[in-house]
Amino acid sequence: MSTTATSKVDATTKKSKAPASSGVENLGPAFDPFAPVDDTPSVEKTVGSKNDKIHIRLQQRNGRKTLTTVQGVPKKFDHSKILKAMKKEFACNGTVVKPEQVEGGEDDSPAPVGVKPNMGDVLQLQGDQRVAVKQFLIDAGIVSQKEAKDLIVV
Repeated sequence: MSTTATSKVDATTKKSKAPASSGVENLGPAFDPFAPVDDTPSVEKTVGSKNDKIHIRLQQRNGRKTLTTVQGVPKKFDHSKILKAMKKEFACNGTVVKPEQVEGGEDDSPAPVGVKPNMGDVLQLQGDQRVAVKQFLIDAGIVSQKEAKDLIVV
C-alpha cells in the first residue's frame, strides 16, 4: 500500500519548467532584419551604374507565341534606333516599353507608395530571339566580345 501512495505523489508532482526568457538570452542582441544598413547599395545607386547587366529573357504568351525582352541596355544608346535595327535584321515586330510612375499604391510592389524602382526601358521582340539579340549587341559594338560573357545574362 505504501508503493501506491508514493506513486500517486510522484504522478501529481510536476517538474518545474525553466522560465521562457532563459532560452532567449543566448541569442544575443535583438536584430531587426528590416533596418537599413549602410553597407548595401540602394536601388537608386545601383541603377545606371557601369556594372549593370543586360538581361535577355523569354516570356511565354499563349500557345507557341513568345516574347524576347531585353533590359539593361545603357541609356547612352537610343533604344528606339536599336530596336528598329533589330526588327529589320530579325524580321520581327517589337516595341520599347517605357517605365511608368505609379501614382497610387494599388499594385503589389514592395517599393514605397508612388515610387517604383526604375529598371530602364525594356525592348520587346516577337519570337525567340535570345541568341540573335546577344550576337547583335556584340556586332553593333554595344558590348565587346570580352564583356559579353560577364554583362549579358541570357
